[in-house]
Amino acid sequence: MSDEQPAYEGPPVNVPPPPGWRVEAVALTGPPRRLPPQDHAAIDAAEQRARLVTQWLTLVSVALMFAVLIIGLVEF
Repeated sequence: MSDEQPAYEGPPVNVPPPPGWRVEAVALTGPPRRLPPQDHAAIDAAEQRARLVTQWLTLVSVALMFAVLIIGLVEF
């Protein structure tokens, strides 16, 4: 066995395309559809409700965390 590595021969030879070759034609699509109208007042109301739920969940979890902390400190 020989420890010599084979010499790098370079990249493969580039073969040009045959004469008369062309890129395939791409079919054009129609214009995009229009989006349905949006009810901005309903979207704003839903975001407000989601924000309120998030704030209440945060308040309850912080209160619960402090209750657990106080109970843990009182018992020791």
